[in-house]
Amino acid sequence: MKALATADFASAAMVRALVQGMTTLGLQPPEMVTHTAQATVPLDLKRAVVQAAVAQGGVACLPLLGRGVHALAMEPTHLALSAGQQASALFTRWQRLERYIHSRHRVRMGALTAQVAQMSHVALEGNPPPMPVESLVVCGVLCALLEANGLTNVRAVASGIELYPHPDTGKVSDLVSQGATAHWVLDWQTADRPSPSTPALSWLQVAPPLWSALAIDTGECVAHHLPEPLRLDEASVKLGLSSRSLQRVLSGEGLSFTALQAEVRFRLAAWHLIQSRTPIAETGFVCGYADQAHMTREFSRRVGLPPLRYRELFEVSQPPHQSKLIADTEV
Repeated sequence: MKALATADFASAAMVRALVQGMTTLGLQPPEMVTHTAQATVPLDLKRAVVQAAVAQGGVACLPLLGRGVHALAMEPTHLALSAGQQASALFTRWQRLERYIHSRHRVRMGALTAQVAQMSHVALEGNPPPMPVESLVVCGVLCALLEANGLTNVRAVASGIELYPHPDTGKVSDLVSQGATAHWVLDWQTADRPSPSTPALSWLQVAPPLWSALAIDTGECVAHHLPEPLRLDEASVKLGLSSRSLQRVLSGEGLSFTALQAEVRFRLAAWHLIQSRTPIAETGFVCGYADQAHMTREFSRRVGLPPLRYRELFEVSQPPHQSKLIADTEV
């Protein structure tokens, strides 16, 4: 496979999932070291994992690497991407993750129904298109995440050729040679029984003790909806109130809905920084910050310290600065 220059970055969470996927398929991941405090890694690192997978398993194994996300269940980013328990929520959160890491390649939605999605893997204007093998990988990760959201019989095709879950080696190789792997149709079925609910991100442990029960319940709604921001009207419906009534109650406590959301983000991020080894940049994503700079500004404004310094001063257990990528399961 042709090597490209290191001019871009890849999601560290995705790379860890791909490494786990190689292990699940009985393939040997390359030995690499990465800084776990970052949300991104050099793009060549991801491509090295893909190259190793192709060398051992052929291009047809690439969509199946996405199943590595199942080995990382209950990690923060996995929880954030599987909390919606419906396809539309997953796709919205995936696109938010792409924006968060400033990816130059994005998944674009076409038609979307309750059981079918038409999708394309494209480059932002001025950037080269994704490599055909990279599109296979992203497609497979999305399929595995649909499964993680409790959907069943997940399938993906490109140009009528099945990519997931039963790729044909010869036909998938033909698609790669034709550069025809960037446009997919995904379909699925809903589960017969609901999936287990995803826990809120420790909100009840950190909620302000002087807040009213309604304010705390509102905060819990916000926490359950992360990493997406929750609209006032959505929260009101969940709480059985009108938007005006909710605003009036919060105002009586000196709060606004916007301020409440900011407080939830901040307290959950602080909890993760002190109590967990979740990488700082990924903490920002799962807690709903627009990007790492947004999180840094918020911490500097509120406590006078950037997140890294805050963790160094207050964390319960010091995380390692580096770890073997193949042993790292902090997504």
